[in-house]
Amino acid sequence: MNKKQLNKFRMYEAVNLVLDTHAAQVGTEGDLFTAQQLLKAGQATINRNRQVQEADSSGLTKNKSDLRSELMRLILLFAAGLKAHATSTKNVELKTKANYKAYELQKSADTVLADIGRLLNEMALPLKSDLAKYAISDAEFQQMDRLLAEFRLAIPKRRVAINISKVSTGNIDGVFKAQDKLLKEQVDALMEPFQFSQPDFFSAYRNARSVVDYAGRGKAAPATPVANPV
Repeated sequence: MNKKQLNKFRMYEAVNLVLDTHAAQVGTEGDLFTAQQLLKAGQATINRNRQVQEADSSGLTKNKSDLRSELMRLILLFAAGLKAHATSTKNVELKTKANYKAYELQKSADTVLADIGRLLNEMALPLKSDLAKYAISDAEFQQMDRLLAEFRLAIPKRRVAINISKVSTGNIDGVFKAQDKLLKEQVDALMEPFQFSQPDFFSAYRNARSVVDYAGRGKAAPATPVANPV
């Protein structure tokens, strides 16, 4: 949620608190009670979507970043071993194909990096016994297989998390509009008679309906009420 929505959400909570506190006046039947239940349902929906929207996807990013670093290191190891072997055997074609530099890998897209790892692995497999002297043993081949599989799985996860967050943001926007409409067109009107019969209750409600602009910085930033309820 953005700052404006968060301040509105606090207003919804304050309104529900006032209505709950004056449950006897609200009653358990009738239009006002029904409207409050709709308001509470809207709050619950916002909370559910907010949890998805604010879910921390940094862990996904870090995991993919770590895998990418590991894969790049292993690709450079395989490239170095293959080039050394190609130089020793005077295999110009292999030396050209295995000629990858760190700066090139850093600029490569995730899918391209995974393809480079796969190609080097395929070139190295027939030469496994020859590459052992270049620090490429069975352990490195197994690590390459594992990294390629894990890295390919990690690529779409971040994208999926972002897409879910975007969907949830859209859902929240729609619920906020519905909540505002419910308050303006129903709850406000149903509360009007209480300014005569229950003035304290009505006053508490009107105070709760004011959207307060919380600065969100510092320990006790002063709150500035908005003149008109939203």
